[in-house]
Amino acid sequence: MTLAFQRYTAADAKLTRSVRRKVDCRATRLQAKILRGTHRTLIVSPTLPGTVLVVDDDADIRDALCELLEDEGYRAISAANGQEALANLSTGELPCVILLDLMMPVMDGWEFRRRQQEDPRLAQVPVVVITAAGKYGTSSIDAAHVLPKPLRLELVLEALQQYC
Repeated sequence: MTLAFQRYTAADAKLTRSVRRKVDCRATRLQAKILRGTHRTLIVSPTLPGTVLVVDDDADIRDALCELLEDEGYRAISAANGQEALANLSTGELPCVILLDLMMPVMDGWEFRRRQQEDPRLAQVPVVVITAAGKYGTSSIDAAHVLPKPLRLELVLEALQQYC
């Protein structure tokens, strides 16, 4: 059970409300106890976090980030370098945000970002840079956020919540 403020659309009433409720998820049917004391079973379109593309050449960091994001409810996909990330983006659905390391072999983060911005379909996806280089070289990349390594999970989640 989780206690949360969530937005839902009641399928029968065509209303959208923000309510405080306890939720027990079962696919798209939710047993909701609205704290005013009313009990209902609703078919809803829950607001769930989206897909995040994690691009980092360090497999340990990439895997740990993906696991942490999935624990937070995100769908995480990964790529080991910019070239692999572009291949993933060209064949699949677009993520709501990209977590991008800058210093990688094959294709680094700067080159990935340049090519991403050249493609109108991909350019709309915001990029959060994750780097051990600090602010060095990040002013030219036009990122939505720059987060230093080692990463603090709360800062990553704050950045993602703005886009997913």
